[in-house]
Amino acid sequence: MAGRIADVRLTPVSAPRAGIVCGHVIVELTSDDGIEAVGEMSDFQHLPMYHVDVPELERTLRELLLGRDARDANDLARRLEEAFPSSDSLYDKAGVIRCGVDVALWDLRAKLLGVNLTELMGGRVRDSLPIAYPIFRQQSAADVAANLDVVRSMRARGFHRFRVYVGRNAELDREFLRRARDEFGDTIAIKSLDFSNLLDAREAARFIESTREIPYEFVEAPARAGDDDGLRFVRERTLVPVSEHATSPRAALRLVSSGAVDILNVGLFVLGGITPALRVLSIAQAAGVPVVIGTTQELSIGTAAGALVGVSTPAEVLASDPVGPLLYQRDVVATPVEFRDSSLIPPAGPGLGMSVSRERLMDAAEPLRWGAADTTSVVDRTGSLTK
Repeated sequence: MAGRIADVRLTPVSAPRAGIVCGHVIVELTSDDGIEAVGEMSDFQHLPMYHVDVPELERTLRELLLGRDARDANDLARRLEEAFPSSDSLYDKAGVIRCGVDVALWDLRAKLLGVNLTELMGGRVRDSLPIAYPIFRQQSAADVAANLDVVRSMRARGFHRFRVYVGRNAELDREFLRRARDEFGDTIAIKSLDFSNLLDAREAARFIESTREIPYEFVEAPARAGDDDGLRFVRERTLVPVSEHATSPRAALRLVSSGAVDILNVGLFVLGGITPALRVLSIAQAAGVPVVIGTTQELSIGTAAGALVGVSTPAEVLASDPVGPLLYQRDVVATPVEFRDSSLIPPAGPGLGMSVSRERLMDAAEPLRWGAADTTSVVDRTGSLTK
């Protein structure tokens, strides 16, 4: 019967950006009638323990998937969740693995029907996904000037909305925010300040209160990881809306029902793909909580998946985060995703609308490796901006 999985291939690739090299794994599935589908295990570079033995993982996935009907979505999701259970953590290797496979399975199902992936999710409800370009943390005085240059450069390319990472050096963070306000005024919008769980809730609240004159829409992860009480403290103390990553559907339900957040960050990479992301989006919609589509900064395949989910969900979607193809110096697809006027344009065509370039894939192919000098720059997803 057509539609059964006949082959599974994993290709580790490297993609340099801003002083670091990030490792990804491209997933390729082939059906018994020759249809090829793709997915992406994105950005394995957070910690050395995050890496995987790619040949062994390929062997495991072949045992798990070969001969299975790709349209048997519930059974395949159950098998993946049993084989790679969630740790309910932002840095969840199992989630990244499941995400790459799950996205490829959705791509394959849509291609079997000859439709764009959005049609399997009920159709598009918006034309594009609004995007905020990331400004990475100030780690030295020179980074303030370098980040202002980034804003100037991206404004010239049509971007007017930004997300600012903070939490390493409060003085430098405040300096950047004030200089950005003084130079750019209301010609740019700061979507959020992203604390990335680096500070405890009281420290984050003090920083927020010290930047009251700077307009921004909300704050992200302004407490230690897992501290729901801390998130609620920041909401109540500062009256600034709070966002946090949903690390699982259960965590999403807990965050909204306890009043810990105003906004859910829905990242396919941490949840394990499109399937669990749709569960979280249903929770958000039912609770009347807006969402952002989160990112670990994927290549075009993973970015396309986030875009297609974002334009298909009936939940309220705020300016979101996937901009990896703008950050990386290489990609593996024939035609990268398109950004236009602070928006990500969802691909058309069957499935994800992405086609792997064999030449580009082979040029980028490289074993996963740990090449960072320190964990701080890796957690912040950048090397020194001034190098």
